[in-house]
Amino acid sequence: MLVNPDDTEARGDFAWAATMALNGLTHVGTFGLSFPNHMIEHAMGAVCDVPHGAGLSVVMPAWMTWFKERNRPQFERFAKEIFGLNTAEEGIAALKAWFDKIGTPTSLAQLNISGSVLEQVIDTAAKDAVYKQLDDVYTREAIAEIFALAK
Repeated sequence: MLVNPDDTEARGDFAWAATMALNGLTHVGTFGLSFPNHMIEHAMGAVCDVPHGAGLSVVMPAWMTWFKERNRPQFERFAKEIFGLNTAEEGIAALKAWFDKIGTPTSLAQLNISGSVLEQVIDTAAKDAVYKQLDDVYTREAIAEIFALAK
């Protein structure tokens, strides 16, 4: 799709994959799923009017870096299955490089989010974590650590 943006079949496949990604079908029969990177990005969007995809391309590599030690095999599998790489760190770097390649932001600086605005985003995300009952892991301090990795 990047090589040939006019390839309507590739664009359709991509659109279908995006539709299937979070419509609920992929986690039928599972329990305990949460989407903390989305929760964190939603705070960015609420405070800064950042498009969801642009915010996710900033939050995801930072969150993955922060979270990877909690489930290293998951991130190594990601690296291998998606990018043909071996380590979690290589996979995260490859994802960030892909985001750069397609022109989405990968840092808070690219979105001009810093200072008191960033503090407001962190506060909003921390409140959302309480509401979603994720605050045992996603404390205000943890969210601040994740954003520190996204600078």
